Order: sequence, then structure tokens, then C-alpha cells
Amino acid sequence: MSNRRLPRLLQTPAVILLLIWMLVPLSMTLYFSFIRYVLNSLSRPEWTSPSLSNWRGFGNYNFVLNNKDFLLAIQNSLVIVCSILFLTVIFGILIAVLINKAFPGRGIVRVLLISPFFVMPAVNAVLWINMILDPVLGLQGIAVESINDVIDGLRTAPVVGGFFNLWPQIEPISFRATQTSAIAVIIMVTWQWTPFAVLIFMTSLQSEDQQQKEAAILDGASTWSMFRFLTLPHLGRPIAIVVMIQAIFHLSLYAEIEIVSRGNGNKNLPYLIGEFANNNIGAASATGIFAVILANIVAIFLLRMVGKTLME
Repeated sequence: MSNRRLPRLLQTPAVILLLIWMLVPLSMTLYFSFIRYVLNSLSRPEWTSPSLSNWRGFGNYNFVLNNKDFLLAIQNSLVIVCSILFLTVIFGILIAVLINKAFPGRGIVRVLLISPFFVMPAVNAVLWINMILDPVLGLQGIAVESINDVIDGLRTAPVVGGFFNLWPQIEPISFRATQTSAIAVIIMVTWQWTPFAVLIFMTSLQSEDQQQKEAAILDGASTWSMFRFLTLPHLGRPIAIVVMIQAIFHLSLYAEIEIVSRGNGNKNLPYLIGEFANNNIGAASATGIFAVILANIVAIFLLRMVGKTLME
């Protein structure tokens, strides 16, 4: 047996298993998206089984496109993902640069910074929405109440009292509301995934060319100039990789949205699929195909960005 054929033969079982793992669920989803498949249809019991006789064509896709929450779900998916990516990259770079320098207790700080990444998404959502962001019992409510008490005390002060009398009463924000629930999801997921970006950037900074930085210092370069022209270009590839990996995960967010708002004005495509899947499997499958198309569009864009970065 030739040396080229043996590696391919050894790889064949894994490739076949991977194809089955990917193609069978996708094929079933595609099939269900073209038939009427409703679990609790009392008037039409024949629709409760995935039979080819229930063929509907593109009816499920038309039903999903005309659904009032579909465009909102796509918009929320993109807004949440883009916001999380932007914040995690910014905070990840800043924190990685700060802890890259030697200081007492750096090892403990690094462990504490990475630890949020290992918290389960559901636990993370419950922690933030109840203990931190709650307007009454959370840290937000306690902080707002304390600030209002301080302002009320200063209203009667002899010199600055007139100034503080102009200050309005601060109201806590209800992050379960329609207008702010997406912000809560962005905050909690950013907190959980920033350590991942920090870990990648911190590892990359270990290989930064220190001789270039020393030469820049001798030439009188400022700290910002060294960061702009040396550190950021060095982090170009890690940034592209972090963006690509996180985008894949964040497009499938579900637990945080369910716990924060039950989808009240804050649905994304996975949440919309879950709503349809309670009864209308055909519509859920059609929405899943739309989600796959959106994920592939994002993946192609990110892969091109990563490829361009790696080729430079």
C-alpha cells in the first residue's frame, strides 16, 4: 500500500462519521421544512406525523417570512452578536495589555480573570439578572438607592444644596423590559466571554518582539504609538480568530434570552425556532434553515477576514 493511500484510509472512518453527524440532521430539517408537521393538530390529525403526503412546498418558508417576529429575530441576532464581539475584543485587548506586565499576584489575577468563562450560561444569566441587574434586590437597585440617599442628604447642605436640588431622582433600570433586555444579554455574555479573548490575546502578547519595542523607546516613541503600530498589528490574527469563534457561538444564544425576558421583544433566531418547535415542527425547521443560511453568510465573511489576515 502506498504511503499516500494509508493516511487517507485511516481518515476515512472519521470523515464518514462526521458527514453522517452533519448531513443526517440537516437533511431531516430540510425535509421537515417542506411538509406540514404539527404536533397538536386536532382538526387535522394526519399532520401530526412527518409524512410525505403532507407536502407543503415553500409554505413553511412563506409562513416564517410573514411572521411578525422573524425580522426582529434576525435584527436582534445581528445586534447582539456584533455588540458582544465589539465589547469582548476591546475589553480583551485592554485587559491583556494591562496584565501582560509583571506585578505582584499576576498569576492569581490571571486565574480570576479567566474563571467567568467556565460558568454555565444559564447560571451566568440567573446571577446577573437577579443578583446584579435587578432594580430592587440586585446590586443595581442597592447602588441607585444609595446614590439617591446621598443626593437627598446634600440637598440641605449650605453651599452645594441649591445645586443638588436641581438633580432629579435616579430611577433603576428594569433589564427585563422590552427596550433593555437585549442590553442585559449583551452585558452578561460580554462578561462571560471576555476572559476567552483575554486568554487568546495574552498568549499572543507573549510572543511579541520585544526588540522592536526597545528600539521604539530609544527612538522616543510614545506608549500610544507603540500600541498602535506594534501591538495592534501583532494582535491582528488573534483578533480575527476570536471574532470568528465567538460569532459561531453567539449566533446560537438561547438560555440567556429565555431567563432574562422569555423572548419579550428580544427574540433571536434560535429562540424563534424554540417557539415554533413547541408545536409547528415544519415552521421551526424552515426557521432553522434560515438560521443556517445566516450562519453561513457570517462564517464566510469571517473566514475571508481571517484568511486575509493570515495571508498578510
